Amino acid sequence: MAVHLSSSLESLNHLPLTTCNRKSNKTVSGKRKRRTKRKNHFIEESYTAKVEQLARIKQKQEEDKAAARLHSFNGSCGTSGSGAAFSKKDDKIRSLKSTSTSTKVKSSNTCERVPVHFPEVVLCFEVYHNRRSWLKTQEFLVLGRQFLNEVRDKIYCLTDVIMRKAGQHDPSGYFLIEDVFCNDMREHSAIDYSQPILDWLEHSKDDALEKWECIIAGELQQKQRALLGNEKVHLPVFKALHMQNTRFCDLRFRLGAGYLYCHQGDCKHLIVLRDMRLIHPEDVQNRAAYPLVTFQFKLRYRKCSACKIYRAEKVTVDDKWAPENPCYFCDICYYMLHYENGSLLYSDFSVYDYHHE
Repeated sequence: MAVHLSSSLESLNHLPLTTCNRKSNKTVSGKRKRRTKRKNHFIEESYTAKVEQLARIKQKQEEDKAAARLHSFNGSCGTSGSGAAFSKKDDKIRSLKSTSTSTKVKSSNTCERVPVHFPEVVLCFEVYHNRRSWLKTQEFLVLGRQFLNEVRDKIYCLTDVIMRKAGQHDPSGYFLIEDVFCNDMREHSAIDYSQPILDWLEHSKDDALEKWECIIAGELQQKQRALLGNEKVHLPVFKALHMQNTRFCDLRFRLGAGYLYCHQGDCKHLIVLRDMRLIHPEDVQNRAAYPLVTFQFKLRYRKCSACKIYRAEKVTVDDKWAPENPCYFCDICYYMLHYENGSLLYSDFSVYDYHHE
């Protein structure tokens, strides 16, 4: 009887503890579920907000892309100014299609419109660097009826910039194409560069003939002479013309042959007439827009050696306070290093204006 009572009491003592444990486990489990549910709800809301944000960004990009579309491909421009821009860019695209290579055409800034007379010839005119003769610096499309001085005015050379800045610019110059010197004599101060050469050919025929034999002593010329026989070598008959009165169609030339452009005394460039074809409707039909620039060598500029931010404007040589020799400076850094209260600190160095490479 005592054993049975004690076992009953023991069972009663264990019963509330088990019940409490079960209740506490249920409470903890419920809290975990609620926390998990709230967490999932928060993640879902943040994900939805992120998706909506990305959708708005994508829509804004599409709107910006549509707004940035080139006017030359948009025919819905209503204003007259837009129509003019459309016409210019349409001419640009058309001339782009007409070239045999994938070159970009820069239209002229002229507002004048002069119709092209048919039939007309389009020439590809190339200009090369004065020192690095293998480096092409510019390329133009010119018309056969254009005067040579129109092309000369489009040619860019650093020598012209330097001489103009020094106040010693010389307007003289010539193209030597085959046996014709085409001189630029538009200015009163211009000099006929070809005259001393023609005088030398006239009075020193033996020396000129010897030099000419060296020129034509190449492999191709020797083969031609072998085929035609050992005929006596004759000097070409050179002549001089004014380029402002000479058109390309007035000259004899060979496609791909190298000719000479000389200006500023002795600055010489190789020029090449690379291609020739008839003009067609997809070309720019404005005579005043030619010569058209189809290639322009990208100029390289150095940064200031001190601040590494601004473009260099000065270059110093043998400068004792400079980190390198020669050293390139922007205007600000140059004057901060070399001047104090408006006076030069030291002068035992050389300084020059810097333009580009």
